[in-house]
Amino acid sequence: MSKKTEQIYKAIASLEDLQNQISIINQLEKSKAGAELSEAERIEKIHHLENIEFEMGQALKSLRFWIGSLYSYNGKSTSNAKKTASQENGKKGGRPPKAITDLKKRKIELEENVLPELNREKSVTTDLERESQIDVQITEYENELFIIEEKLDRWHEEKKLK
Repeated sequence: MSKKTEQIYKAIASLEDLQNQISIINQLEKSKAGAELSEAERIEKIHHLENIEFEMGQALKSLRFWIGSLYSYNGKSTSNAKKTASQENGKKGGRPPKAITDLKKRKIELEENVLPELNREKSVTTDLERESQIDVQITEYENELFIIEEKLDRWHEEKKLK
């Protein structure tokens, strides 16, 4: 049995033991029905319950830790194929910055969705005012696309120089 699994079982056993202690205290209370507790007995009982509460909290904390660490290595592969692929990607410069990825996504969105949709709408509209609005929008999006392409080209050039 692994250390992690062993620690989980210990934490569970500790919680079960604490549950049994609470059950015993409850049974004693039921058997003392009507009997008054002295101040010392009452303080001792409160102290005992506080200790049980603390120990239960510690056992739960331990259990959460060990269960979390039990699955911490999932998804981490050390296969030779993944190592090799990772090294090759690193030689190519690794993953691009988020800003570059966002620019690429926006470029695709403009080229494949926004501009074709506006051109289609322009070709079917009969309203001259709407057609002029579409022309303005197309010009704005084409300018945005041009700026994006310039930024991407600049990033590729900088990457080549490194």
